[in-house]
Amino acid sequence: MLIADDHVLVRAGLRTLLDSSSRYRLTGEAADVGTCLALMRSLRPPLLLLDIMLPDMSGIDAVARIREIDPGVRIVFLSSQDSREFVTRALQTGADGFMSKDFALSELEFALDAVSAGQRYLSPRISHVLVEAMNAPDTPEPAPGGLTGRQREVLCCVARGLSNKEIARELSISPKTVEFHRGQLMQRLDIHDVATLTRYAVTTGLV
Repeated sequence: MLIADDHVLVRAGLRTLLDSSSRYRLTGEAADVGTCLALMRSLRPPLLLLDIMLPDMSGIDAVARIREIDPGVRIVFLSSQDSREFVTRALQTGADGFMSKDFALSELEFALDAVSAGQRYLSPRISHVLVEAMNAPDTPEPAPGGLTGRQREVLCCVARGLSNKEIARELSISPKTVEFHRGQLMQRLDIHDVATLTRYAVTTGLV
């Protein structure tokens, strides 16, 4: 099994959990997508625990590259983010599971057993997010350019000249989450500089 997560303490915790398991063995660790892809080529692990946000690329965007190396690898996303947007986009990649990072050993082994058997596993909290989303009375209209509501908020802040830390404070999210949304909206709009992003936000009436 391979773990790809940029937090040293998370990897250490997972290593400890897996050392206590009699059924699963950790064969490699990566702190970014580049290292993960290299280890996928050399180790060919049957299971991959993948952080949804890594420094060089999001785990969501990395799935396609990982599948090119090994279409059969079972991928379980790990994340402290449990918003509807994160969960739905992660599952749309064809990943085999999505777990909150506040899991216990019993849940980790249960999840790995499920995906190893060809099933999809969602943490109870993640399942609750999806059920609440399905039962929501209204579905917001998509923002201009097909952006999500959060991406539109980040775009507005970028257009106002705010830094990632300032955006994080204003939206009550982490700077890393801001980086993720910023990268996603740039990719979706195919715009890769602040000046053009600002011009787009103005011409579409977002600011």
